[in-house]
Amino acid sequence: MPTPITIAVSLADERDRASIHAIRHQVYATELKQHPENATGLLLDKLDEVNVYLVARCAGRIAGFVSITPPNEHGYSLDKYFPYRDLPVIVDQRLYEVRLLTVTARHRGTPIALLLMYAALRYVEALGGRTIIAIGRLEVLPMYKRAGLEPLGRRVKSGEVTYELMAADVRDLVGRLSRFDAAVSRLERRVDWQLSEVPFRRQTACYHGGEFFNAIGDDFETLERKDVVINADVLDAWFDPAPSVVKKLAAHLAFALRTSPPTGCDGMRRAIARARGVPADSVLPGAGSSDLIFTGLRHWVTPRSRVLILDPMYGEYAHVLEKVIGARVDRLSLSRTRSYDLQFADLSAHIRGGYDWVVLVNPNSPTGRHVARQDLEPRLAKAPGTRWWIDETYIDYADCAGREQSLETYAAASTNVVVCKSMSKAYALSGARAAYLCGPPSMVDELRPLCPPWSASLPGQIAAVEALKASDYYRARWEETGVLRAELREGLLGLGWDVVPGCANFLLCHLPPAAPEAAAVAERARTRGLFVRDVASMGASLDARTLRIAVKDRRTNQAMVEILRITLAEMAAERARSAA
Repeated sequence: MPTPITIAVSLADERDRASIHAIRHQVYATELKQHPENATGLLLDKLDEVNVYLVARCAGRIAGFVSITPPNEHGYSLDKYFPYRDLPVIVDQRLYEVRLLTVTARHRGTPIALLLMYAALRYVEALGGRTIIAIGRLEVLPMYKRAGLEPLGRRVKSGEVTYELMAADVRDLVGRLSRFDAAVSRLERRVDWQLSEVPFRRQTACYHGGEFFNAIGDDFETLERKDVVINADVLDAWFDPAPSVVKKLAAHLAFALRTSPPTGCDGMRRAIARARGVPADSVLPGAGSSDLIFTGLRHWVTPRSRVLILDPMYGEYAHVLEKVIGARVDRLSLSRTRSYDLQFADLSAHIRGGYDWVVLVNPNSPTGRHVARQDLEPRLAKAPGTRWWIDETYIDYADCAGREQSLETYAAASTNVVVCKSMSKAYALSGARAAYLCGPPSMVDELRPLCPPWSASLPGQIAAVEALKASDYYRARWEETGVLRAELREGLLGLGWDVVPGCANFLLCHLPPAAPEAAAVAERARTRGLFVRDVASMGASLDARTLRIAVKDRRTNQAMVEILRITLAEMAAERARSAA
């Protein structure tokens, strides 16, 4: 596969203007017939005195550009079509017009248009713009609408081209960026960003999916919508908590909501220790695994630390290590041709280079692949000078018994291994936020003073303690998950997809090269109530046609496959019509 061409994005300088004017003439006069051709072969207007051009270059040559008209005394290009009094937006010093989004013929079909739209938004945002207004050709209106620009019901014809007036609030556009996180991550790996005063990204929290709450409503006023939405973009359990958990909480719910929990989660700590066969002083409870990741890694890892992580892997770790702590992070790439299995020779070779920490998710997300305990323990023993953080959120699905594969007892007896275990996914307690660390008492004791009192809620502590007693119920659900996962995989293979045979409650899927990109499929599936996750942002080894889908109950799994089948057929028909 050829290496993707790097795209340089910068402000246009005076030398670029002549090239831009020539490209404008070629596209808008010769090709689109919006303007008459002229003998100079150049196309420009009075706003070029105030316009800012952002250009995209490939191999040093302009491949595309976009113009931004800031507030100015000359007005905007749309003035000649739409009088100010007719504009349903506020015309003031925070209104910016984005226009002339242009890609040269040889680079159409590449990400350049998306990159220029993204750059324009970042540029306007950096200048404090409140509103973006634009006129877009009808043929490419879906692209603008997907980005968040809203048609205002006004059209105008210029030459042989019909334009639609559109506008958007900058904050709304920025808020929509999370759904394009995977596409933006792919762009980031290809771009030479030369806009020195405009950051490529805002500093934001790690993206975790959860777009389905946009359909339900995160103000919780319409929770009944949960019954018509399939939230397969997050990895919550498809089954309910054990009946004994629900009964206990229901019986004491008012008390649990109004009462402060045990300060240090001591009862929860003892219950975990009994269930896992480890000393109580090796256990540190927390309010979900993210709480413990931020607490533990921010204490133990410094900007001078060298850390090895897997690629692909759960994105929270790269976010905390690189963006929050600023550590020196290397990635051990997992190969699709080897089913994303960890290669021990590669691991050993990396560790010989000297790392302070190695972080593993096992079973891994988003691949679902697992390294057996008997294979991993010898590698841990051979690297006593390195500390290991092993996330076992999905370990219970690996063999439906948990303790046989978990490294908790090994970690508790070690001097350098910590296991992070969420109770969200395997115990159906995602909303309760219950998790724990298990490791040598000396390391766990370092973290206790850093954990705030009442870190886990009283409903969460009650649910966790009760869930650990219901081992028969959960073991049956984990076994059933294996059956459902196999059935779902068969259905997805029937779509012509390459589906990685994982062992957790989700599946990693590769769409064929001729299929649409995962982001487009995910967006279209949302219109039918199905939310799946485009996971390209989880690692450089994942391409743009990679989806992760959570395992659900049998009926829902069948519905998901059918929705995806219809979605793909619909998108294929649209491409065929466009090609014709």
